[in-house]
Amino acid sequence: MATSVRESDTVPPSAADAAAIVRAVKASPYTSAVPANQYEVTGTVLASSDPTWAYTELHPTVEDVDRAEGVLHRGTGGWELVQLGTYELGCGVAPEAVLRDFRLACPPPDAAPEADAPAAPDAAPATEPARSA
Repeated sequence: MATSVRESDTVPPSAADAAAIVRAVKASPYTSAVPANQYEVTGTVLASSDPTWAYTELHPTVEDVDRAEGVLHRGTGGWELVQLGTYELGCGVAPEAVLRDFRLACPPPDAAPEADAPAAPDAAPATEPARSA
């Protein structure tokens, strides 16, 4: 999970960007299995190094949905949620400078996975915010 995002390495989104980011999160295939009224999008910031990248948090409004974090990118088609999860968020997706701005930690590129260790369940793009058991 990300540690607190450093304000000095991020900038707040404009009102228009903040609204577009919320729409992108709620319209994403990654969140489509969870009704939009069961979470709120908060804590959105843009990377100082490249403000076409955003970090946001999805906080549940019901008991059976877990918190998640998202990384978005603004391209020619607007904002898009490119990764959702709580572990190794942004890894392999966002540039290194953006990861530093958001204080997102990734394993070193030359780190070999342990043979006995199972893959983290949310290390890849998720299809929905994790639900509690």
